[in-house]
Amino acid sequence: MKWILHVWNDEDCIKILKKCREALPEKTGKLIIVEAVLTPQGQDLFEHTRLIYDLLMMVLVQGKERSEAEWKKLLEEGGFSSYKIIKVPALLSIIEAYPSHATN
Repeated sequence: MKWILHVWNDEDCIKILKKCREALPEKTGKLIIVEAVLTPQGQDLFEHTRLIYDLLMMVLVQGKERSEAEWKKLLEEGGFSSYKIIKVPALLSIIEAYPSHATN
């Protein structure tokens, strides 16, 4: 799922994630999310652009860009007990989210 969740507020994101969790295979499923991940230190080459997108999401819709801590909270509440963030030299990162009982 690419650039979907940043448009939604936390409550709606959790609902979407729960539906995705229900659709995954019991033992081997994982969800791939391609979204911006804000960095707390702000030293990333694309951090300024991510913050601008964060402002746009707040103004235009009820969404926002999220930090790793915020992604962790959403994923846990959505039924994903573990995750891996893969940083690439781009605006977006790849988040692999694993259901509570799946093996990663």
